[in-house]
Amino acid sequence: MATTATRFPVSQPRPSCPWLVFNHGEKEGYSTQTIVNIAQARYDVASIPEMRNKIICTSSHGWLVLWDFISSDCSLLNPVSMENIALPPLPPALSFMTCILSSPPTDPECVLIFFKNESPSVFFLRLGESKWTAQDLTSAEEKFKHSTVCGGKIHGLNFRGDLLTAKVVGSNLVVTRLVDEKLPNGPIPELMQCREILVESCGELFRVAKHYYLGGSGKTRDIEIHKMDFSRLEWTKVENLGNRAFFLSGSTCNFSCSATAESGRVKQNCIYFTEPEDRDLYVFDIENYSISFSTPCPIKSNWLKPAVWVMPA
Repeated sequence: MATTATRFPVSQPRPSCPWLVFNHGEKEGYSTQTIVNIAQARYDVASIPEMRNKIICTSSHGWLVLWDFISSDCSLLNPVSMENIALPPLPPALSFMTCILSSPPTDPECVLIFFKNESPSVFFLRLGESKWTAQDLTSAEEKFKHSTVCGGKIHGLNFRGDLLTAKVVGSNLVVTRLVDEKLPNGPIPELMQCREILVESCGELFRVAKHYYLGGSGKTRDIEIHKMDFSRLEWTKVENLGNRAFFLSGSTCNFSCSATAESGRVKQNCIYFTEPEDRDLYVFDIENYSISFSTPCPIKSNWLKPAVWVMPA
């Protein structure tokens, strides 16, 4: 059953798996959120003032990075405490490829990074600074397409499929290539394209490749998983996630959790994912090699942003 609220529906104890959040509204913009708790098979409809007309750029370390597409204001929001941290405004009409929050805002080394979409350049901000630093990258090969934080380090993939790391040193963002290795493009390479996503899980780095057919519906047809062996700097294929489940929703906002009795309806050894411009939730069962789907968001709106996963801390 849906309820109406002005904040996230925090339950006790806190959820052991992410919420799926849809931002929607009518002509006035994104004024309403549908928050799906898949573990309890329920949803709540909320109108949260702190999220009005805002895009969730990423969800990391228990915080949301929000960008107001009207005013260009940027902020951090804790969905449990509802603490809101205002940040300097971003450039108007910013188009970004991926957004990274390096650590919780309580960390004095916390950095927020936006990799721009249309050019090999970045904006980054140390929390507490009064303005963003703009930097042109040396080449397009330093540009992150997907990103995550693992072991306290920022990792990303570029368009070639190389594994990169990034760190702010002084007044510069330094990007280093770790692994130059492109994975195979699916079981039928000439007919498939691939979307790759990085996921951190229990201190390990995974690379999930979602394959789909060219000229088709754009829906995922096949998924492969690899784990980084940092001792050899090699990707090794993974056939089983054990009791883990992955939750994917684009270049950021990707999580992992243990699917135990406390996780409710969440299935272990599965990958939960969404597709762009879609209200459905898909589940890839690794053992059965099958994909099922449901429609957890009953709200129909012309103003509907792609769903993202939010993990309270």
